[in-house]
Amino acid sequence: MDKILNSISNFDYNLPSELIADTPAVSRDTSKLLVYKSINNILSDHRFLDLENILDPGDVLILNDTKVIPARINLIKETTGAIEILFHKKISRHTVEVIYKSSRSPIIGSFLLLSQKKIFKVTKIVNNILVLDSLMNYDVMDIFDKYGEVPLPKYIKRPHEDNDKDRYQTIYATHNGSVAAPTAGLHFTRNLLDRLLNKGIHIEYLTLHISYNTFRPIKNDNYLNHDIGSELFDIKSSVFSSIEKARSLNKRIISVGTTTTRVLEYCYSNGIESTFSGMTDLFIHPGYNFKAINCLITNFHLPKSTLLLLVSAFVGRENILNIYEYAIKKKYMFYSYGDSMLLENKL
Repeated sequence: MDKILNSISNFDYNLPSELIADTPAVSRDTSKLLVYKSINNILSDHRFLDLENILDPGDVLILNDTKVIPARINLIKETTGAIEILFHKKISRHTVEVIYKSSRSPIIGSFLLLSQKKIFKVTKIVNNILVLDSLMNYDVMDIFDKYGEVPLPKYIKRPHEDNDKDRYQTIYATHNGSVAAPTAGLHFTRNLLDRLLNKGIHIEYLTLHISYNTFRPIKNDNYLNHDIGSELFDIKSSVFSSIEKARSLNKRIISVGTTTTRVLEYCYSNGIESTFSGMTDLFIHPGYNFKAINCLITNFHLPKSTLLLLVSAFVGRENILNIYEYAIKKKYMFYSYGDSMLLENKL
């Protein structure tokens, strides 16, 4: 592919600030749903609860059941000054890797404090990542549970509220480990899932723990030079069985979210077809040949992001930018707490 086509500047758009959702819809499934059928290039406007009427018996819906942890803690450096840490990876019961933000880097061997109490010791610094040793007697994850807050994205300017503990979490979240919600799943209610099941839609779950890697900005103009990083996932054999059954019946295979998509496509790209736990470092960008899914439910993503590259790969760059332009004109709300779209490439 030509280097010019690989420029991340080709995946930009202008979004009015008033269309950035800083609060969720009153009810999860009353958010807007924009449906795009690539076979005839048709867009149609719906509510998310209309999904029951859009999907057919035999379709399979696959969701990411990861659970967001209270991953952000605001601390004070022993050497003075504030520091914000964001959970990145647990190394051991008493050691954790975090992303940090501070006007000045902490010093190796120094302590991080909360209410004048020493919580962590800094043992390593690499770029914007710290390795911290806990000074508490309990597991590092318990420290985040006790002192952390909901890690709302930075484009949500308001302080976090008690309501965010519930709404920045899918209703089927099960396994702790993410620093961000799989936002395409935020629109589902238990009632909607039950209605889909009653209609004959097959529902499967996998787990991918979303880390900072998912949102790391692309800093090189040639996005092929971007380091996508890797993330931990688990998948069961029943997911593959449901996909193959849907495929044999020419039904929809609907991935809910880009994280679910990366797991499924990684597995199908690497011959994984049974219960498996591992890491995915799959970077999906234009030119990628999708092997697992033919439909994708997703929110609207930030300009020049790896997530925008993924949806561009799915339906084409020009198509996705036209879809976003349409959504802006129709006043769809964007990003984590915003509305969603269903992209269909069904054969």
